[in-house]
Amino acid sequence: MRRAHNLAEKLARPSDESGPLRLEDGSRVAVIGGGPAGSFFSLFLLRLAANVGIDVRVDLYEPRHYTCAGPGSCNHCGGIISESLVQLLATEGINLPPSIVRRGIDSYVLHTDIGSVRLETPLHEKRIAAVYRGAGPRGSSGLEAGSFDRYLQDLAVSKGARLLQKKVGDLCWEEGRPVVTVRGDLPRSYDLLVGAVGVNGAGVKMFQNFDPCYEPPATTKTFICEFLLGEDKILEHMGTSMHVFLLNLPRLEFAAFIPKGDYLTLCLLGESIDKELVKAFLDTPEVRAALPPDVDVSLPDCKCSPKIAIRRAVQPYRDRAVLIGDCGVTRLYKDGIGAAYRTAKAAANTAVLQGISEQAFHDHYWKACMAIDRDNAIGKGIFMLSRVAQSWRVARRAMLRMVSAEQHGKRKPVMSTIVWDMFTGSAPYKEIFLRGLNPVFLARLAGNTVAGMFPTKIAEQEQEAPMKTATLGKAYRDGESIVREGEVGDCMYVIQAGSVEVVQDAGPHEVRLAVLEEGDFFGEMAIFERQARSATVRARGEANVLTVDKRTLLRRFQEDPSLAFRMVETMSHRVREMDTELTRLKSGRA
Repeated sequence: MRRAHNLAEKLARPSDESGPLRLEDGSRVAVIGGGPAGSFFSLFLLRLAANVGIDVRVDLYEPRHYTCAGPGSCNHCGGIISESLVQLLATEGINLPPSIVRRGIDSYVLHTDIGSVRLETPLHEKRIAAVYRGAGPRGSSGLEAGSFDRYLQDLAVSKGARLLQKKVGDLCWEEGRPVVTVRGDLPRSYDLLVGAVGVNGAGVKMFQNFDPCYEPPATTKTFICEFLLGEDKILEHMGTSMHVFLLNLPRLEFAAFIPKGDYLTLCLLGESIDKELVKAFLDTPEVRAALPPDVDVSLPDCKCSPKIAIRRAVQPYRDRAVLIGDCGVTRLYKDGIGAAYRTAKAAANTAVLQGISEQAFHDHYWKACMAIDRDNAIGKGIFMLSRVAQSWRVARRAMLRMVSAEQHGKRKPVMSTIVWDMFTGSAPYKEIFLRGLNPVFLARLAGNTVAGMFPTKIAEQEQEAPMKTATLGKAYRDGESIVREGEVGDCMYVIQAGSVEVVQDAGPHEVRLAVLEEGDFFGEMAIFERQARSATVRARGEANVLTVDKRTLLRRFQEDPSLAFRMVETMSHRVREMDTELTRLKSGRA
């Protein structure tokens, strides 16, 4: 019946052209929703259109200003930019400033009823960003907090998007084109309509009325709350770690405390989180022991129960219209902002390079969405196995024993990597699952499970001195080398703050080839070929530099060739500059 209804709706759809639908010079694009998906789409569409020589106009509709703290400007405070997304954004030229990053996260502390263990990044870098999506929780200063969503909006505006801080009242079709109406303004007709409305507002219903073939994703409720503790107390008790809890509580898939400036964010994910489950979690001894002793968990300073999507939408595209972000598809429980980035870029690439017809979105945009959906199916199986492990004390003990041994350097970090990627959302669920099938890993897991039947003390790790900074990456002192000429590398670097100099050995003297500033990257040839570094790069003054993994970047190149094009474009510009500098130096010696 549903298929027949959808077919009837498609036959009734207005269309004014028989040829392929494409964006052209002067095309008008409306983006409804200024969250990450809408802003990413606007930014990437304008950037790519400029690359291919198309002049398009983008109107970004978002009524919220993100300048007042609390519900009036709320976009739910549990924002985490995953390790892989931080690297990809840096490669895209999007470096998150300290005003946006409320805390750079360099480690996770896993708490269980057996004990606790700290998981660190192999490079000891701050590679995860804790942010506020809106302007901060109720009671905060708002403007000082810094809104991640507003930051992305400003980037889109800097590329030419027009931000319209108005609420859309109606969507309809006229002469085969979508029309947007806001109160007090005349209706505006567009060549392409993009929905990025999330699943928590009335926008989803508006798009259902606009296109009855669209069915929004199934959702579940989660829980987020904020405790105002002060930055010094949070640094003392929580450091620069996210604190994750693996507890035997029904319906709870993920629970974490996230330090953010003066506030500590609690985020609970699972199946229909309710008051009883929240209370049960906060009353556990493991949670009480992790928090400062004077925190009253019954009185959070701000709280909300937003919905999150747990399944993909049905038919979120048609001629001249597409829905992106979590009103289309998102990753299960993890890395929602990363999914917004991927779906937004896939839709932008499709619109500019392939066209804006239903067929084009089906063949190209939806292919990227279905990859996320298929991976989510594997994720569901992993979370099911995780629930079994959480209910079995011996399994919890075995996992903790393995992670502890690996973090103390006694074993190759296999379990640590699996747990890390589960918490961070940095790797696809399929990759995590395949790692878990490794025979050596399974043998070690079986051995630790048997050993877990005979309790032994798990070694405690020393907490590193907390660093009072929101800057991502690793800090380097003046003159400290980041890479050295002659070394063989397998990663590239992006400057987050400060500057570096590139020098080359020229016999008795060094030749300075370049000075690179915030946002520049270097060492990128190691991504493409395993050869010795051709120059030394060292800090000029204090500098923060982020490492970008080869595996992360190559995986993304497969999904998004336009990212590789951007890197090649920057590399080509760099080579021309260095050739000019070398010619000048040779001329000077002559």
